[in-house]
Amino acid sequence: MKRIIQFTLAFVFFCSCAHQSPSTPESKVSQYDLGKKAVESLTGCYFVDYNYTETDPLKPNYKKDNRVYDVNRSKAVKEWIYAEQISTNRIRLQHVLFATDLEGKLLPDSELKHQAEDWEYDAPFLYEFTAPTKWTVKNLKSEDPLWTRRITNLDDGLRYQCAGKWRQDTVYPEWSCDAYAPIPGRESRDMGRKDYNTLQRTTRVIVYGDSWLERQDNVKTVHEEKGRQPLAKEIGKDWYVRIPESECAMAKEFVKPRKAFWSLLRETWDSVLNGQTAFQEKVAQPPRFARMFDLEEKFRTQDISNPKVRADAQQAMRQIINDYRVN
Repeated sequence: MKRIIQFTLAFVFFCSCAHQSPSTPESKVSQYDLGKKAVESLTGCYFVDYNYTETDPLKPNYKKDNRVYDVNRSKAVKEWIYAEQISTNRIRLQHVLFATDLEGKLLPDSELKHQAEDWEYDAPFLYEFTAPTKWTVKNLKSEDPLWTRRITNLDDGLRYQCAGKWRQDTVYPEWSCDAYAPIPGRESRDMGRKDYNTLQRTTRVIVYGDSWLERQDNVKTVHEEKGRQPLAKEIGKDWYVRIPESECAMAKEFVKPRKAFWSLLRETWDSVLNGQTAFQEKVAQPPRFARMFDLEEKFRTQDISNPKVRADAQQAMRQIINDYRVN
C-alpha cells in the first residue's frame, strides 16, 4: 500500500508539472521563431513520394475513381529545395524537381523549376482563390499574426494561399490551414480528369527533423456559376525524405544559369500581386508558363545584372503576365 501511495503522489506531481509547463511564458517559443526555424528546416535534397487516392463519393450517382496517383512506380522523383530570405518576415522555398530511373540515372530533360512555397509571417494580405482563374485580396491586418503559405504555379503565378499558426503543443512542428484551390496539375494532366475543376484543401505540414510530410484531406469540387458541388473526398500525402546532397548535384547545376532570371521573375510578380487589386487569368494556348519558359531560355545566358538586359527581361515578363490577365 505504501508503494502505491508513493507512486500515486509522484504521478500527480508529474502531471501537475507537465500541465503547468506549457502555460509558462518562458517555456514558449515565439510564433515567429518557431515558424522561421521550421520553414528553414524544409530545405535540402529529398526523395519525394506523392500519393493520392479517392476515399468517398459525395455526388449522387458518382462512382469513386479507384486509381491511385503514385508518382514513383517506374522512377524516383527527387527535389532540391533552397531558401531565399526575401525579408525579415518572408522566406521563399524554391523546389527544383528531377527524376532518375531505377538504376539511378537522370531521366533526360526531367529537370524542372517546380512550385515555390512563399512563407510570410504577419503578412498584410493574401490572394484567396474564389473561382476558376479568379483570386481576390483578403486583408489579414486585423487578425492575429499568422504564417501564410503561398504555393505558386510553374511560372510563379498564383495557385493557392492560406494562413495558419505553427502549433506549440506537438512533439514535431506542425502547421495547417484550409484553402480553396484550382484543380491540381496531377489530376488535369496525369490523370486526365475533366469532371471537376476545383479542390477544397486541408493541408498539414509536419517537420520530422531530417524529413517532412505534407498531409492533405481534400474535397474534389465542381465549381459552377450556381454554386459548388462536392464530387469526392480525397486523401494524400507528399513525403520528403532527406537524401545526400550529392544526389541533387544535377539540380544545382540546372539552377545556376537560371537563378538570376527566377529572382527577377519573383520580383516582377511581387509588383503585380501587391494587394491592391484582384487577379483573374485568361485560359489560352500555349499556357502562360510555357511562354515564360521560352523567355527563360532566351535570357538564361545573358547577364541579368546589366541594367539594359534586366529592363528588357522584366518588360517581357510583364507583357506575358498581361497577355494572360483579364483585369
